[in-house]
Amino acid sequence: MKLILTRHGETEENKKGILQGWLPGHLSFEGRKQAHLLAKQLSSVKIDYIYTSDLARCAETAKAIAKYHPKSKFVKDKLLRERALGEFQGKKTGKADWEALSGTLLTNKPKNGESFEEVWKRMKEFYRKITKKHIDDAVLVVGHGGSICLLQGLVYGKNLSESMKLEKLKNTAISEFEIDKKGKYKIVCLNCEKHLYE
Repeated sequence: MKLILTRHGETEENKKGILQGWLPGHLSFEGRKQAHLLAKQLSSVKIDYIYTSDLARCAETAKAIAKYHPKSKFVKDKLLRERALGEFQGKKTGKADWEALSGTLLTNKPKNGESFEEVWKRMKEFYRKITKKHIDDAVLVVGHGGSICLLQGLVYGKNLSESMKLEKLKNTAISEFEIDKKGKYKIVCLNCEKHLYE
């Protein structure tokens, strides 16, 4: 399987330091430009399936790419959502807000939100699904900083704690892997942003 991972374009909330979680998010002018440049970069790349988080900031980015791939199957999947942040969504939070939560970095969660352990469970389900279903296909995944970081950890065979330490993808950056039937992977590129500067 060829697996291409990318993150949505910059949002107005990203610019303001507002936590989005399961909020839709609104691509900024720069974010829409990034999505257009990403789409052009991928226009000549074979893509059989486009999977995207159903949240608007990802879906809008994915639709820009899909314009160049009318024969690709387009799938919105809630499993790819960012971590639900409950009472913190739509707000700016500080270190003290997070330290006030009970549990560890992996188990704590804001009221009505999710823990990283819960997000990890979702991402494992998604990764099992695509590796089983699409091992011979070219798959593009459009997600969020957190969800894509954990998905990348699954490609590497890392656990949750190790995956949390990986560098997050920048907005519309690309990481690409070739994955065989045994789950062995080859890195084609990591966090590549050249399309934004050419």
